[in-house]
Amino acid sequence: MTNSKIVLAAALVAGASAFAPVQQQGVSTALFNGLGAGGMADTRDPDAFAHDDPRKSISAAPSFEEYLKLRDSGGGAAPAAAAPAAAAPAVAAPAAAAPAAAVGGGGNVMGTLAGLEGPGQVWGAEGIAVGKEESDLKGYDNFGLFVARLESSGVAAELAGAGPFTIFAPVDSAIESYEKMFGPFDANVCKMHIVTGKVPTSQVSSATLSTLSGETLTYKRAVRKDFVNDIVIGEKTFGQYNDFPVDVECSNGLIHAISLSLAS
Repeated sequence: MTNSKIVLAAALVAGASAFAPVQQQGVSTALFNGLGAGGMADTRDPDAFAHDDPRKSISAAPSFEEYLKLRDSGGGAAPAAAAPAAAAPAVAAPAAAAPAAAVGGGGNVMGTLAGLEGPGQVWGAEGIAVGKEESDLKGYDNFGLFVARLESSGVAAELAGAGPFTIFAPVDSAIESYEKMFGPFDANVCKMHIVTGKVPTSQVSSATLSTLSGETLTYKRAVRKDFVNDIVIGEKTFGQYNDFPVDVECSNGLIHAISLSLAS
């Protein structure tokens, strides 16, 4: 009997231990010297990082739009070692686009705006119904509506002066969107897009952007782009077509194209 009791007691103890909670060993997710718990480098820090090897510098890396431009132009076929040299011209592409956009220019800001070619527009999903590829060129988003609003509001007369002026020029689709959502693109709204003085894109971050409307525009830098009143300056299009022209030289100022109204 005694042996039977011992065996029974042992069985009861073993059964009870099977239901006992198992103590788990905690795994720390703290970062040590830039490494995560799995030993991989932490990539959540968005700050720019300068490295002796330019390929490892975050600030030197092209944006996604710039990468697409390089790829479409054949730049993506270049050897990996040559990538850093190719990245610098890509960043400066908006400035290089200005002389091309101002061909035959040299006139004042109003005359230049009237003939300025805006960013290329592709068909996108709408093209399928008419037998076009999504990436086919549909046309250019120009500045005819902005010129018309400047003239009808009387602001064009002020731009006939010596200036200099810096025009943040909304494309036609931007004017249409504003008027649909907010109302007339009147004189005050027009003046909000005109800064006194000549401010190239290289100085937008440090200049005081005082407008003819009496307001001061706000600059910020985010996701490797320059923003004025939360609108990208020097915006790029997808594909091989024109980007938004910037630093377009005029006899009495500069023009930077934008995709939305600064008053939105």
